[in-house]
Amino acid sequence: MEKKIYTPQPLEKVLRDKADKGYGICLSQTCPLREHCIHYIMRTYTPDSYLYTTCTNLNHPLMQTDKCPVYLSDKPVRMPLGLSDIYYDMPARIANPLKQHLIQYFNRKRYYEYHFGRRPITPAHEQYIRQAAISYGWRQPIEFNDYIEDFLW
Repeated sequence: MEKKIYTPQPLEKVLRDKADKGYGICLSQTCPLREHCIHYIMRTYTPDSYLYTTCTNLNHPLMQTDKCPVYLSDKPVRMPLGLSDIYYDMPARIANPLKQHLIQYFNRKRYYEYHFGRRPITPAHEQYIRQAAISYGWRQPIEFNDYIEDFLW
């Protein structure tokens, strides 16, 4: 079965949708990351009719540096979507404990959102799943159900 790669919505549409919901913006004029940060770009999409908006605290010591804790790249990231296929070739002696471990780690609700592909798996969680499978003795490559390109929120 060929894996489909879903492409994200255009950044402009995503930013308009988020701005309408009051998503946080950044007003820094000195941040070295601002040209590619979604929070900074979003300031131009915030409706003029809003009297108040949520924004980042520029007094935080890491703000306006290259280690900004709220930096969100404007480049989409390839993320797995659905993990039910990873168990297909695994023997039960590996699959069952791995599944229980992942349920404990993510919690049941989040695990099943990942399992059925209702939520994309972040790169950090993807790496965790791969490492957990290796720790339970699985030596083959992990293949997820599908992949999606989207922005990290």
